[in-house]
Order: sequence, then structure tokens, then C-alpha cells
Amino acid sequence: MGINEIIMYIMMFFMLIAAVDRILSQFGGSARFLGKFGKSIEGSGGQFEEGFMAMGALGLAMVGMTALAPVLAHVLGPVIIPVYEMLGANPSMFAGTLLACDMGGFFLAKELAGGDVAAWLYSGLILGSMMGPTIVFSIPVALGIIEPSDRRYLALGVLAGIVTIPIGCIAGGLVAMYSGVQINGQPVEFTFALILMNMIPVIIVAILVALGLKFIPEKMINGFQIFAKFLVALITLGLAAAVVKFLLGWELIPGLDPIFMAPGDKPGEVMRAIEVIGSISFLRSVRGVSDGAAADSLV
Repeated sequence: MGINEIIMYIMMFFMLIAAVDRILSQFGGSARFLGKFGKSIEGSGGQFEEGFMAMGALGLAMVGMTALAPVLAHVLGPVIIPVYEMLGANPSMFAGTLLACDMGGFFLAKELAGGDVAAWLYSGLILGSMMGPTIVFSIPVALGIIEPSDRRYLALGVLAGIVTIPIGCIAGGLVAMYSGVQINGQPVEFTFALILMNMIPVIIVAILVALGLKFIPEKMINGFQIFAKFLVALITLGLAAAVVKFLLGWELIPGLDPIFMAPGDKPGEVMRAIEVIGSISFLRSVRGVSDGAAADSLV
């Protein structure tokens, strides 16, 4: 049994506990039927509900951007890729800058890497776990959750976080360099030069953001809020077009990625938008249950 299977069984265990608590809560609560153990799991059914209820908010934020990933690559690639090459960075870094690794960034980086496996993994996994999620997930999801009056604080937090992304990426690259990374049994060579050269565009962005926060903070915040509004509009457009394509077969925006499993997709290797959303919602419900159990054990 591999580590993935072990983790899956643990997750299933907590999910079943939450499901039992939700069922028993309809008839007086878990403590009434299961005594001390029931008291320890009481409330996990609510977390179970919240996890799956989160699918709506996550769907609004993620489906449109995931579907639009290849379209954005096609439209922005001819403009962005030459800039990256001019700066000495691999074009695949564009993917991790714009998209999260689980929202199209990983596979887009592979397409743009030109056979450079190290650059593909550096962008698709490391940068795509820091910069990409901030652009396509943290910002739109946060905008859908927080009050408009709090957007100023969101802007400051996100912009400050972007400044530190190059440090995190370099640290991740160094770990990869000394970890003996392999793909299909073949070693992947990370070098210090590759790590630094591919960070040049990201470092430039971080420096510009830092200077903006230092000298023109109000304009930076206003610019962020305008960008966020356009991003929400773009995501909504992509979501609507993806749903129309799935239900009616009308391709309002050519080149959209499917939002459900498509013919030829391999389960476990290709995850479409709806599957990613379901996975995140499920993990949120499991996390709530496990957090509750851990807290109870400390009492």
C-alpha cells in the first residue's frame, strides 16, 4: 500500500465520522447515542456541510479561469513569451506566473518549456504554487468572501505577499536541487543558474510592487482593485461560456478547456475544474473534522 492510499483511507475515515455526526444530529446529537466519543465528534457534521457548501464559491472563482487557461496562453503567449526570453527566462515561467499549478499552470508550463523539464517543474509546481494561485485563486475567492469595505486591507496583504514570492521560489528551487528529483526514473537537473535566471521576471515584478507600495501606496491599492474587478469579470465570462459549451455545445469562446472529464483523460492524471473544486471542498470538510478531533484531545 502506497502513501497516497494511506492518506486516502485516513481522509475517508474522518469523512465517515462527519457523515455519522450529521446523521445523528438530526435525532438529538452524537453525544446522545455515542456517549463520550459522540461528544468528541459533535459539530463535525457542520464542517461536513460547510465543506460541500463551499463548492459554489469555489466554482465561481475557479471554473472560469481553468476553462480559459489555454485561451489566455494563446492570446497572451505571443506578447509575454518574447519578453521572458529577452530576460533570459524560460517561457514556461509565464504559466506559473499567471496560473495555479492545479488550474492549468502545470500542464501549460509543460507545453511552453520546450523540453526543459527542470524549468517546467520549477514553473508548474514551485512558482505555480505561489504566484499563480495568488492571481487566479486568492484574489477572486477573497473578493467573493470579504466585505467591499475590507478590500483595501486585502490589497495591502496580497501586494506585500507578492514581494516575498521570489524568496519562496528560490528556496523551493534549492530544495529541489538537492532532493534528487526524478521524472519517470530520469533525474531532473536543477542548477543554481536555472533557479536565478528564471526568477528574473518575477523579481522585477516584486521590485516594482515593493517600490509602488513604498512611494505610491494609494495608487497601487486602487490599481489592484481595478485589476481585481477585471479579473472577476473575466472569470465570470469564462464560467458562462464553459457552461454553455458543456450543456449546449455552443463554443462562444474557441479553445476553452472542458470543465468535466473529457474523452482521453486519465483519472488521477488529468483533473478538470469540477474535480478540483470537489477535491478542495472535500478536504475542507475533512480538515474541519480532524481539527475538531485534535482540539478535543487537548481538552
